[in-house]
Amino acid sequence: METGMKIGRCLIACGVALVTAGTVPLEVYASSPEFARSEKEWARLQDDVLEYDEIEALIAEYNATVQTNQLDLNEFKKKYGNTKDDISAKYRDMAEEIYASVEYPDADDPTYGYVVASVVMAEVQAKNLMQQADDNLEDSEIIYLNYKQAEKTLVTVAQSNMVSYARSQLQLKQAELALKQAELAMTTANIRRDNGLATQVDVLNAQEALMTANRNIESARSGVENVRQKLLVMLGWKYDAKPEIRAVPKADINRIAGMNPQVDKEQAVENSYTRKVNQKKLKNATANNTIESLEKTLADNEQKIGSSLVTNYQNVLAAKLAYDQAAAEMDLENRNLRSLEVNFQQGNVSRAELENQQYVVQDKELALQIADLNLFQSMETYDWAVNGLAGTS
Repeated sequence: METGMKIGRCLIACGVALVTAGTVPLEVYASSPEFARSEKEWARLQDDVLEYDEIEALIAEYNATVQTNQLDLNEFKKKYGNTKDDISAKYRDMAEEIYASVEYPDADDPTYGYVVASVVMAEVQAKNLMQQADDNLEDSEIIYLNYKQAEKTLVTVAQSNMVSYARSQLQLKQAELALKQAELAMTTANIRRDNGLATQVDVLNAQEALMTANRNIESARSGVENVRQKLLVMLGWKYDAKPEIRAVPKADINRIAGMNPQVDKEQAVENSYTRKVNQKKLKNATANNTIESLEKTLADNEQKIGSSLVTNYQNVLAAKLAYDQAAAEMDLENRNLRSLEVNFQQGNVSRAELENQQYVVQDKELALQIADLNLFQSMETYDWAVNGLAGTS
């Protein structure tokens, strides 16, 4: 079996199309028919490599929730139809069927009480269906929009998980550096105690710090694996698969210049899935109080979308500030390292001090990479708000 396939893609459901990539022998089930994508696109989605820009397509094709929602939508259309009137008529038909089947028993029937209770429950159910028919605002387009919003939200979660995976790997490296520093401090504490320059308490404190550093490494390793498994399962792999996970793109600072909450609000409002749903409900509404309520909801949606954009933009600026600070701290520690190297050559500092500063510089380099990931993620969140997922509550 070729290792280029996503082993574990076994989501098979009625109505989804079978997709194969070229001559690869492993059959992989996807949501879309084969003709929906080019052979090259399918091959890229089905290889055993995960790249950030594949996530949206992988969610659309292989995520279990998305596939289930697609099947549910198809089933809903078959059962209830497409328009509001179709759905309301179906509710009424179901209610009429219940009413037609209702039959009260004779008073002397030994099961009279039980049967009457069942009949009353059936009538309540029929009445509720009639009320649903009268109140119904939904149609298949609204259900589609809700499912599409759920799909795009899953994309953001998967993207966040991939960023978290990259971040957790960096945090593991930081924990490993902290262990090296703790080991160095332990060695130094023992030497100083032996030379009468430190107490046994200092040694015990160094031992405790070393134990903590070891525990932190185990915790960091667990964090890496947990987020990796969540990411893979969301995208169609088995939890124990071992695909190659490529690096998250670097943050492009130039993107910030193109962000303007006031200018972008119009597009965010137009793209909002929540607002599209409420607009369709308004179009379907007939009762004056319902129309008035939905008009107020739509106005509120617009205000909150604007507020959400401003918040997301401020988060981008805060992440950029944190990135700049991390870069400045790394530059400072690099200067300190160069100074220590000179002093070490002159015999003014110990090798342990020099080694410790080298670890500090490496830690700051990792911190800068983490800040870059955070900045990238904040910009992605802003873009998703513009593209339909701005908060409305």
